[in-house]
Amino acid sequence: MSEGFASYPGVTYDELMAKMQANTKDLPRQEAKIAQYILLNSDSVQIETGKSIAKKAGVAEVTVGRLLRRLGCDGMREFKQLLRRRYSAAGGMPERQQEVPNGHLDTLDAELRGIRAVFEQINGADFQTACSCLSNAKSVHVTGFQSVRGLAEDAARRLAIARDDVRFVSAHDGMLAEWIEGPPPEKTCLLMVDVVPYAAESKHMAELAAAQGRKVVIVCDEYCHWARDYADAVIYAPTATGLFLESTLGLNMAFALLCNSVALDEPNRSSQRLSAWKSASRKLGIF
Repeated sequence: MSEGFASYPGVTYDELMAKMQANTKDLPRQEAKIAQYILLNSDSVQIETGKSIAKKAGVAEVTVGRLLRRLGCDGMREFKQLLRRRYSAAGGMPERQQEVPNGHLDTLDAELRGIRAVFEQINGADFQTACSCLSNAKSVHVTGFQSVRGLAEDAARRLAIARDDVRFVSAHDGMLAEWIEGPPPEKTCLLMVDVVPYAAESKHMAELAAAQGRKVVIVCDEYCHWARDYADAVIYAPTATGLFLESTLGLNMAFALLCNSVALDEPNRSSQRLSAWKSASRKLGIF
């Protein structure tokens, strides 16, 4: 029986989120950006407005309402009703730690939500697929461009302690000479990191790797709408936390968890490699 003009929406928050998750890949590009932002910031979206969501996702405000109506929710007003009902049932948000300076509380909350968002992906299909790809590949190539190149280099060095045949690849420097020889492409994996404004090379390299049959794992920010077009697995890490520049804390956490999972996949192997690495580093006399 229809509720007609009932005071409460006819769809629940969880149902709306499930529909959003299931349909993101098929949404128009601008609406997909909104959906991705909402899904990855569900713990903070209750304090947002249609205007603020649109601004953070980089789209027009009208796009927010268009997306919600497409999914059966009558715009931001109804979405706010869903959020109020959800948090009244869940007991609200955790209390803030008042010993932190007032000017940094919002950023702290955003950073913690970002880390939690990464951890919440551990049992998901993407994270499990990413770990499988990184553990089972004969060779792993890691890359990142521009401002996140350093993150990729660090991830490659750490992953190389957990397993063998890991190298950082710079398409600018070597023009992918690393891909000329070695294991068959289907036995290799490309691990990539990218954030706004997205390097043109990232998309081209991911597309090429996928076309060659390589496994592709992408760690990216909450706005990346193209990663799923080429990747076997995508790990999202929120970066918009109110700092002068986008935060890399979540991205680092994602890499750390992936490396840890690879190490745990074959603990004897990783333990032996760690011991060998420590022994070699001591002989260098740099610590």
